[in-house]
Amino acid sequence: MLWANACQPAPNRAVGTQDERKTPNAGRTLVIIAGGELATFAGKAVLLSGTAVDTRSNNARYVLNATLSDLDGQGLPNPFLAEALPVLNTGTWQVFPDGRMETLYRLRPNLIWHDRQPLTADDFVFAWHVYASREFGISTIGAMGSIEEVLGPDPRSVVIRWQQTYQAAGGLGAGSADDDLSPLPRHILEVPYRELDAEPFLSLPFWRDEYVGVGPWRLERREPGAFFEATAFDGFVFGRPKIDRVKVTYMPDPNTAVANLVSGDAHYSIEGLLFGEEGLTLERGWGAGGGKVIWEANQGRTLDIQSRPEYAVPKELATDSRVRQALAYAIDKEAMNEAITAGHGLLRDIYSHPNADYYETVLRGVAIRYRYDPRRAQELLEQAGFTRGGDGFWLTPGGDRFTLEQWYIAGATNERESTILVDTLRRFGIDAVSQLWGVQRTSNEERAKTSGIFGGQMNMPEYRSRDIPRPETRWTGRNRLGFSNAEFDRLWEGYDSTLAREERVPYIAGMERIASEQLPGIVLYWIPKVVPHAAALKGVVQALTPEGQNGARKIWTWEWAA
Repeated sequence: MLWANACQPAPNRAVGTQDERKTPNAGRTLVIIAGGELATFAGKAVLLSGTAVDTRSNNARYVLNATLSDLDGQGLPNPFLAEALPVLNTGTWQVFPDGRMETLYRLRPNLIWHDRQPLTADDFVFAWHVYASREFGISTIGAMGSIEEVLGPDPRSVVIRWQQTYQAAGGLGAGSADDDLSPLPRHILEVPYRELDAEPFLSLPFWRDEYVGVGPWRLERREPGAFFEATAFDGFVFGRPKIDRVKVTYMPDPNTAVANLVSGDAHYSIEGLLFGEEGLTLERGWGAGGGKVIWEANQGRTLDIQSRPEYAVPKELATDSRVRQALAYAIDKEAMNEAITAGHGLLRDIYSHPNADYYETVLRGVAIRYRYDPRRAQELLEQAGFTRGGDGFWLTPGGDRFTLEQWYIAGATNERESTILVDTLRRFGIDAVSQLWGVQRTSNEERAKTSGIFGGQMNMPEYRSRDIPRPETRWTGRNRLGFSNAEFDRLWEGYDSTLAREERVPYIAGMERIASEQLPGIVLYWIPKVVPHAAALKGVVQALTPEGQNGARKIWTWEWAA
């Protein structure tokens, strides 16, 4: 999602240390299901054997690792390894006239690695040198592309000098791995880093079988492609976890994951693996006391609309906002939400999430909110010069039948959504047809030239003109269907260069207003991710916003019921 990760951090909250005394059932192994195995246990992605490491599943990040800051359920950063986060316009977060910045993270005292060696600022300095090396493929991604230098003037001070403003500078590690500066154990890796080329360095046993982290559990055993096991670390920053052992097992198949949860062979599933149908199956299988399903309605669904006349069919789809608005009124997203999410989703009027603390402020500035209204859709099409044919289908101003391709990505939920959507549009008189993406069409260029509408998860910043795919960029760019608006770009640049959280809300409101009027995409609803856990597992909490999702939040506080 979009806004809160990059905003100024929330006020620092104290986190109490955990009592190291054994709690009932502490020795029971917590079995966590993840969708897949990471190629390295390090908290930040690198290139390994020419393949990008994907850290999105975070299946090890909160078990074996710790970061400078962590997110709360609202999506705001809080101190983690740092005892306090940088505060804008103070000595800990300075912005200079030329746009450069400097932030200071003061580490908590007495931090240690899993091998009980001290964790100091030098480990962050060393990590920056590693991650900034071009050979590892991430030197220009996220925070790494904006950091000029990392210094450790004393063992507890991490000073980061920035080449330019960077909104997440005050909460590194809290959100995406791209915004992280995870430490690496200098005492283990410095010599091989100096002596080895990139490929041998990344092939060291450290990254997999002999990993040394600083998280709540330390690696004990790894079975490649199957699972890893870890034991509680009493030197963890917040004290020994209440659960002694954790096993992370890889189950990419949702049906297998559900079966293991219902049988009690697994106790928790990483978010993003299971959705509506699996949630309902779990609730039926568990009955009254076997487990709990948390429904986190945080995955926004959008229909992106082709905005370039040379590709749009009909061309009026791109040239006349009234046609796009008619489409929005012709879609019964209330019925779709009920059918797709079993009523656990949230209807979506704008891109911002209803639980964001600025939501009502932004919503007040949006004059048009699209709900199912076939009469209004008809009025708009008629104003745009469309007419009804003898068979009841709409004709364009040029007399052609109003045909519309609706593309979707493979998946049972996406297919059902497309079927309902196309049926609704056809009943209204638009000759819509479902098209599965990825079978006959797969390239970035083909997607950019999609003629109609594309189901997906577009977020507000992805409508920047600079992100439109073009031949000179090899058709890469998130603004795939080519929306361009000068005022939107101006507002985005203002938002992007503003660091104070409260000062950014007017920019958000302005972009939401333009999006509602010009409709680069039609927002539908928030699909719930299913976060299931065994009834005996205590401490799992719900993410309130998309920014608040971070896998197993504060997993070290979880415990078994007595």
